[in-house]
This record gives sequence, structure tokens and C-alpha cells, in this order.
Amino acid sequence: MIDFKRFTASVIVLAMMMNTALVSGCGKKPQGTNEVISADSTWYNMDKHELDYGFDPDALEYFYPEAIGMAGDLIVTNSQTFYKFSEEVDFMTMRYVDFYAYYLDIYDKNGDQVNCINVVDLLSHSQIVDDYIMLMREADSETEEVDSEITDDDRDDALSTFHCSPVSIVDDKLLVTVTFAGPGYSSNIEYDVSIDPATSEFTYELDDSVERGVGVQETPDAVVNLGDYRIEPIYILGSNYSFHSYVLDIYDDTGLCNSVDFHEKFPDMNIEIFDSYFLIDDHTLLIMYYPEIGPASFLTVDIETGAVVLDEDGEYQWLMNYNLHDAVYFKDIGNVILDDEGIKCIDFENGILTEVFSFDSCNVNRGDIAGLKLISYSEDEIVFVGALFKGSMFQNTPANPLLIVLTRAETNPNAGKTVLTAATVGFIDYAVSEAVCIFNETDPDYFIRFDNRYKADNHVDLASLDYMDDDAYDRAYDQATIDLSNQLAVDLMAGDGPDIIFDTSSLSQLDNSDYLLDLSDRINTDGLFSNVIEAAKTEDRLYQIPLTFGVTGIAVLDENVEPGQTGFTFDQYGSFVSTVCNGKDPLAMDQTEFFVTCMDAMGDQFITGDGDVDYDNEAFRALASYTDEYVFPPVVVLTEETNIVDLGDSDHLIDDGAVYMNTVSFDMYLASIGNHAGESSILGIPSIDGRGPMLTVSSSVAISAQSAEADACWSFIEMLLSPEIQGYYAQASKGCPVCVDAYEDFACAMIDDYNKSVIDWNLLGPEARSLYGSHMTELDYSVVDDYENMILSCSSISHTDPAVTVIVREEIPAYFAGQKTIEEVIDIVENRVQTFLNERG
Repeated sequence: MIDFKRFTASVIVLAMMMNTALVSGCGKKPQGTNEVISADSTWYNMDKHELDYGFDPDALEYFYPEAIGMAGDLIVTNSQTFYKFSEEVDFMTMRYVDFYAYYLDIYDKNGDQVNCINVVDLLSHSQIVDDYIMLMREADSETEEVDSEITDDDRDDALSTFHCSPVSIVDDKLLVTVTFAGPGYSSNIEYDVSIDPATSEFTYELDDSVERGVGVQETPDAVVNLGDYRIEPIYILGSNYSFHSYVLDIYDDTGLCNSVDFHEKFPDMNIEIFDSYFLIDDHTLLIMYYPEIGPASFLTVDIETGAVVLDEDGEYQWLMNYNLHDAVYFKDIGNVILDDEGIKCIDFENGILTEVFSFDSCNVNRGDIAGLKLISYSEDEIVFVGALFKGSMFQNTPANPLLIVLTRAETNPNAGKTVLTAATVGFIDYAVSEAVCIFNETDPDYFIRFDNRYKADNHVDLASLDYMDDDAYDRAYDQATIDLSNQLAVDLMAGDGPDIIFDTSSLSQLDNSDYLLDLSDRINTDGLFSNVIEAAKTEDRLYQIPLTFGVTGIAVLDENVEPGQTGFTFDQYGSFVSTVCNGKDPLAMDQTEFFVTCMDAMGDQFITGDGDVDYDNEAFRALASYTDEYVFPPVVVLTEETNIVDLGDSDHLIDDGAVYMNTVSFDMYLASIGNHAGESSILGIPSIDGRGPMLTVSSSVAISAQSAEADACWSFIEMLLSPEIQGYYAQASKGCPVCVDAYEDFACAMIDDYNKSVIDWNLLGPEARSLYGSHMTELDYSVVDDYENMILSCSSISHTDPAVTVIVREEIPAYFAGQKTIEEVIDIVENRVQTFLNERG
């Protein structure tokens, strides 16, 4: 059997030996070998509209706008929330309906608003309320005569239980289920309301569905349209929470063709949610569902017979590798999903996805698309709509809805441009995508196109991982990253790799002039965190430029450590944990993870002057000894009432003595430390010499050593380092931007948002604050300078090699289990790591 790792390593070594055979000239791709875009290549022009609400968002307490879909040629969004409460509001006597808000905004494809429907106002002043009152009187009356006089007080009482369900689109009309309390409040009375989106005219009828039993509550979900079928899911909740499941009403053109009660079919199984729906063929429905216990799974429904089959054999588990939440069905192409590459159709017969549209064929920001919903698709026009969010983790408010319409062009306007390929092992986020969009729009000679071959997500079979194994995910991604690092090395040397490489700073294998250009002579560090750039160098060569970074260490109150202390020796850390932290280790890891985390922080201790590895030293032994004696798996406490982790009070810095921070940006720092930000510091994690915190690169960029268009690539990197694009990186929570101005602007905005959240929280009053716990002290801008000075004090960057980490993870547990001595483990680890590095080259 072939050892794939050794085989790959030998290929790399062979590639190095045969450099002149694999690439032309002196190792560079010949000038002009990059693809040039032709005029007849596929291209879609983009119209992007920020849509105006038909209401005042500032008047609402909070709201979560949602894209609904298309009703004919009209685009529908909705927002459901409450108006802001004044300090004078008496919550015991207030009329719920006076504060309840449910809006439907209607637009055309030019982004113009056609209508804004205040559903609560429309229906609460209509005949539907009087009909409900009479229905209740008839249900309560023991005689045939019922009082027909209805007063305003009667209507007020009725409206106290008024509620709308999520809106759906049926036959180009808006379907809303309006709910009132039933007799004795033991069940609901529901009306199906059909609203014309353009005129607001509506009709309604009583929902006379079958009674499920005494005390059973029904809550309709949004209607799902799948080809010729309309699926109406109804969530059912048994009396005293005795069960929870679904009823599925399935309609075709002739009316109701089947009603499937899943509680009847599976009385012993509780279903939490039906998440996604697919039409496999003309009569088979596939549903992804979440059971009460266990991971998501699938079931099929025969539309004609109502037969339900659970996917116990895992026939459809391969779908779990993809984001299915916003899957939609179009009659002409089938079931489709979105990712950051494009629109893909699900091929159930072959168990694969096939691409029907690539985002390389337009100039759309893929980060925008991630928050939008695909509502219309044809070969000539593609429509997305949705509500993105702006602000921060402290003031996260919806932006105006965004409408994007892509229209097929007759010719490609980028014809004649030379293609630069860009790849990442991560994902294409908003900041990268916006930079690419700006570059492609403004550069007259070059066009950047993404190469998706190296994305780790495409090389990890998530469906095969054991959800009960907490480490399975990390192990799978570690192995995928190792394999991708090897493949990138081969492709880059051969000249077949991408021109620009994102987010591979942890792949130290690539930090070599055979693979990447040394950019140290090109970069001007004025306006950048020069210490971060300097720390990223390998032997004075800069192969990968940090774009964003974080600080990794342990946050402590200054009063709890010695003045001037920057980190912890193992003795200092043991004493700190046992005293200040009351025995609770802030790293909260098992022994293996603690060991590899601390080992990474002092990686320079394990490399000799000639580049060989050396684990037979004091640092390795001291770390192993401390871990074996003092590190124990964290205890997770589940409360009996809620069965969730009890996190206790939110002020962890006071209660726990310290907070571990892994690759934290400024906003994450504020979220963890709160009002203690001005009286705390981040110290290094335990090490042999008590060193300070380290920098961890969260996003980076590099240029292939074989690129024939290095100057054009560098022009793009200069854009990435600009304050504008660096500001996008900060807003995308990718970490601290390497541009100082971008950091300071973002950090000051976070202080403003944080202080606003403090003011909002204080409005709840002292009792609520005491109940929930809160950081309640406003901060000044000096915290921005304090954090910046802490960044400037850091001089080392984590250079985790995933291949080395995997080896250590495999071997060190034998020492902790008492199966091997530390000498035996050192010999094995050193031999395996050195052999691997020698083979890899």
C-alpha cells in the first residue's frame, strides 16, 4: 500500500531536484503565460441597490429584516419586532399590539419601493378581529343566541393575543397566518390571510385544520415552494411539552394532496426543527431535520403515499458537507445552494454538486452574497436580496436591504485583461472580495480570478466526522492543511499554482524562495505595525505579509501580577492558577492541547542553529512535567434545569482571575474584558522563560515565486494594505488590521459602540443588571492607546506547522498516560519530525 504522506514528500523532493525540468528558464513562468480574457467569455453586469425601508428603523427596539422572495415581478422583505419602550411604559398594563410591529416592504427590480404594508395596522383594524370575537363567543355560548355587539374593550382584549407568523408567497400573493388565543388559552385560533403585495388588498379565511388533541399547540412555518408543490410545515407541541414534532401539509395544483403527521409515524422521536427541503424527483421530498438528541439527519417523504423513511443508512449524509440552510428549488435546474464560489445544483443521483454559475463571471462581493438569498435564477438574469448587518458585536444593527441583479452581457467588458489567479486555504471573506472587486473594476490591464483547488473545506468530509468527538474536526482540518501545503509546494514550484496566495502564514513549509517571493524589499512599513511585519520574516526574508493579526496570551488584572511582568514561567503560572484563579486554569484545555499550545508559543526553543529540531532540552521537559502534574481536563457543569453549560456571571476577569485570549482583536478584547480594559494586560502563556504574549496572523498574502506577473500582484497587495481595505478587514472581524490608521479608526468606533451598549443596558435598571450581570462602566479612548502599545511590545509570531502538531498530538499522550517515559517520547517525536522535515525538503 502506498504511504500517501511519504509519496507526497518524495514528489516535492523530486520536484526540487528537477527544477529546470519542471519550470522554464530560471524558475519563473515565462512572461505572457497567464490567461487573457476573451470578448466572448461569460460575463454578467451587476446592478446593486441599497433598498429604503418604508418605516423608521430607529423607532424600533430591534428588528431582523428577512428576504422572503419574489411575488410575480415584485421583491418582498419583512421585518418583525417591537417599537421602542419609553421609561413610562407599564409592562403590566400595556397593550401588546400597540408595540408589536410587522412590516412587509415591496420593491421592483430597479430597487424602487412599490409598497410598505404595516400588517399589524392593516389587520388589527379589520373585520378579522370582530370575526374572531364572534367565533369565541359562539364557542363559549351554551345557547344559539350570541350577543353581536362588540365594544372597543372587546377588541382590545382580542388584540392582546394577536400575532403574525412568518410570511410566505403563494400564487404571487403574500400569505400570513394570524394567530389569536383559543378557548381557555389552551390552543390557538388561526386565520390564513392573503395580501396583494402591490395594493395591500387582502382576504382571509379561518384555518380549520384537524384538531391534534387537547392542549396541542400548532405553529406554522413559512411555506416552501418546490416546483409544482407547496409545502406547509406546522410545528406541533404537545401538552406540558410532552412531545414536539411536525405536520406537513403538501399541496399541488389540485389542492391538498397529502398531510403527514410525523408524531403519529414516530411517536417516540422528538423533532426540533425541519431545516431544509429538497425535491429529489416528481414524488419524493427530502428533509433535513434536527432531532432532540444527536446531529442533523435526513428523511424522505413519498408525496403520493405519505410514507416516511429515515435516512438510517446515511445515504444523504454527504450533503452535510455543504451549507443547506438557504437551499432553493428552481423548476428548470432543480435544487441549488450558494457558497463563496457560485451557484451549485445538487446532483442526487451521483452524490455531487455541479456548478451552474461562477462568481468569477461577475464583479460581485462574495461576502455580500453570503448574507443574501437567491430568489430568481435564469441564464439571462439572477436576483439576490437580503439584509446585511453593520456595526459590531456591541451595536449590531441591520443595514438597509441589499438587492443585487446580475444580467448576462453580450460581450465581456474585461476582454484583453490578463488573469491573475488567487487562492486561499480558508474562505473568501468580505474584505478580500471587496478588494478584488475594486481591483477588477479599476485596473485597466489585470483581472483577479479565484482558484478554489486549495480551500480546506473542499478537502474535509464533515459528514464522516463523529459529532461526539470534540477533536475530530481539528484533526480533519490539520490533515487537510498538511495535504494542501504539500500540494501547493508542488504546484508553486512547477509554475502551476496561483499567482497570489491568501492565509497560508501557518504553512511554514512555503516560507522558501522556491515557492514564494521575498517581499521585504518591496514593502514600505510606514503607517503599518512594523513590528508585526518584522516578526513575520523568516531569516530576514518576508514571504508572507500579515494583513490582520491577533494577540494570543492571558488577560489579567494588573494588580494580580508583578509590575513589569510580561508572561509566566511554569512555576509562576502554577502559583497564579492556585491562588488568583482558585485552581481554575484559564487555558481550560486537556493535557495534549495544553502541551501543543504552550509548545507553539516557544517554538524557537526546539530549533538548532542549523535548522534541525531539538526536543531533548529543558524547555520540552519542563513543559511536559508541568502538564503531567498540574493540567487536568476542564470540568463542564450542566445545570439540571436547563441542561446547558452554566457560565455564571459574565465578569470572568474578576471571578476566574484570568481570561485566555487566542488571536484576539480589539473588539474581542473589549467583549471579554469590558470595563476592566484600562486596568488589565495580556501576558504570555506559560513558557520556560516567562516570555510575553505572541502575535498570531489571522490573514496574510503572498506572491508565487513562479508568477510571471509579480509586479501586478504587488500592485494588488499595496491595495490590500491601504487604509480603505484594511478598514474592511477590521469590520469583517478578521483581526487587528496591520495598518495603524485603520486599527485606530476601528478601535475608536468600538469604544463608541461599547459605550452605547453600556447606556442601553443601564436603561434596564439595577435589578435587571444585577440579574444578568454586565460590564456597566463606560471607557475612554486611552484604552485604544493601551492596546496599541501592547501590540507594539510583541516581537514574535506563531509559526505553527500543522504537520509537526499532528505528530506531537499523536505521541505525547503516551507520556501522560504513563505508557512511555519522557525520554522515549522525545526520541520518537524528534525522529519522526526530523524525518518528515527532511523528506519534505
